[in-house]
Amino acid sequence: MEQSRTRGWMVVAISLFGISTGPAAFGLASMGVTAEPLAQQFGWSRTAISAAVSIMMLSTAACMPIAGKLIDTLGARRVLIPSVVILAMCVAGLGFVQTYWQFIALYVAMGTIAVGTNSTAYMRVITTWFDHRRGLAIGIAGSGTGLGFAYVPVLAQALLEYGGWRIAYLGLGAVLLVGTLPLVLLAIHEAPGHDAPHDAPEARSTTGDSMAQAMRKPDFWVLGGIFVVLAFVLYGLIPHLVPLLQDRGVPAGQAAGIASLFGMATFGGRLLIGFMVDKHDARRIAFLFFSLSAIGLLLLALPLPLWAFLPAALLLGGSLGAEVDMLAYLTSRYFGLRCFAQIFSTLFAAVMVAMGLGPLAFGAVYDATGSYTAILAIGVPICLLASGLVLLLSPYGARARGGQISMT
Repeated sequence: MEQSRTRGWMVVAISLFGISTGPAAFGLASMGVTAEPLAQQFGWSRTAISAAVSIMMLSTAACMPIAGKLIDTLGARRVLIPSVVILAMCVAGLGFVQTYWQFIALYVAMGTIAVGTNSTAYMRVITTWFDHRRGLAIGIAGSGTGLGFAYVPVLAQALLEYGGWRIAYLGLGAVLLVGTLPLVLLAIHEAPGHDAPHDAPEARSTTGDSMAQAMRKPDFWVLGGIFVVLAFVLYGLIPHLVPLLQDRGVPAGQAAGIASLFGMATFGGRLLIGFMVDKHDARRIAFLFFSLSAIGLLLLALPLPLWAFLPAALLLGGSLGAEVDMLAYLTSRYFGLRCFAQIFSTLFAAVMVAMGLGPLAFGAVYDATGSYTAILAIGVPICLLASGLVLLLSPYGARARGGQISMT
């Protein structure tokens, strides 16, 4: 039992780092640092640059259900390992682009053939290891996105100052090859009894809904609605946060530091939320944190002094911490583990559409008005809508816990 507990927490730790190097952090957070150098060198508008992220997200949304099916049938490792290699090649390849179509093509590749590096595979593995502490385990691992948002802007800025934006992308690609890949090979595997193909006899003891059964439940559609509207705003802001701050007169170094604070708040928020949902109703936790995101956006929208950017980054980062992790946790509780990867990836695909359209909307509003104020103001009622939708979710209990108890 002690050995099983140690192995489970090792899986969580490696998943934490792996998720921090996924497309969300390396493809999204890095753009906040490289957007201006790219615009200066190639003459691309902010809409054109942020469109790459939108296209990546939409490509990911289209491919996520396929990836979820493969993860459930082949196992997480067989999907995750080659995807990490492909993502490393794509990120490093950004350092060699000469034309806009090459830039877009690499982001499309990150959203399609590298789709397995998203959090679904890691979440699938973690849910097989944990039941009673599942919220904490998911929160710790899922905070990898926040960790990535915290260190990627700082790392990319340091690499950019050392050798330019091309070196920044090459350095990020190297992190995937020499850091993420060996760790995934070493430690990422499902708990005993869960690593067989989905239709194998030894895997049939896992309980839960099929994809069709889940889609017939109102909670499936409510969950989708909550996280879609929230992702549109929060992920739309991320690649524009540093340019937004620079437009307000914040120096590049300080702007990257505030973006890093946003990431650290996401990291801390996910740890806190993961701990809280194991002890309290996750719906109440979601309502609280999603409401705080509206306050954070309001602080950014108003003409306030520099100090207001700090609590805004903390509130928005903490709200982001309640997003994908909460979706994974509630998916496992409402629908079980039988088809967890398929159900989660389908919901996540809808979220990815919103993630893709958000940056494009922020860039388009800026190019049309010369400011982000209008889109920030629209985001406030959108976040309040997400909070209101939480109230429509049905209660869940301990009997809804999906799989066999591997750990206490």
